[in-house]
Amino acid sequence: MKSPITGNEMKLIKEMIRLPYRKENFEVLYHVYECQDTGERFTDSISDEINTVQVYNQYREKYGIPFPEQIRNIREKYQAAAGKMSEILGLGTNSYRLYEAGEMPTVANGRLILSVSDPNEFLKQVKASSHILTGKEQKKFADICSALIKKRAGNLVGEDVRRPYFQKSGR
Repeated sequence: MKSPITGNEMKLIKEMIRLPYRKENFEVLYHVYECQDTGERFTDSISDEINTVQVYNQYREKYGIPFPEQIRNIREKYQAAAGKMSEILGLGTNSYRLYEAGEMPTVANGRLILSVSDPNEFLKQVKASSHILTGKEQKKFADICSALIKKRAGNLVGEDVRRPYFQKSGR
């Protein structure tokens, strides 16, 4: 990147600093360009994104908030549109779509989304949403949940349940 002051190439500096996000500080490997002539520092859209993503990732991990890909996978598992997932979970109309696009959900919304990765929990939300879902939609989601629950039960049956949890010594 060229310095907006001198027009000369700047050096990319990487240093550990703390950045604030939602009233907390997170330590990141900060990317910034430094003008060798003036000592002034600048960022561009790429370095800003690198710095921001590091903070967001740490925040998601700290509070158990799912990443956008996880959020999308949960919705796709139930063959639901993003708007329909928002309705079922009681979120704002476009919230689910925005979360899939990278918007940071609140801790409560993130945990709600994670909880419905379990088909039993999603089915509870579907039943609680009977006032906004058609009978056909309710049946569709119930059938999908039932199939996922049966598939999971089938996987558990295949495991060796006779294996002892603790090995006794000398007997």
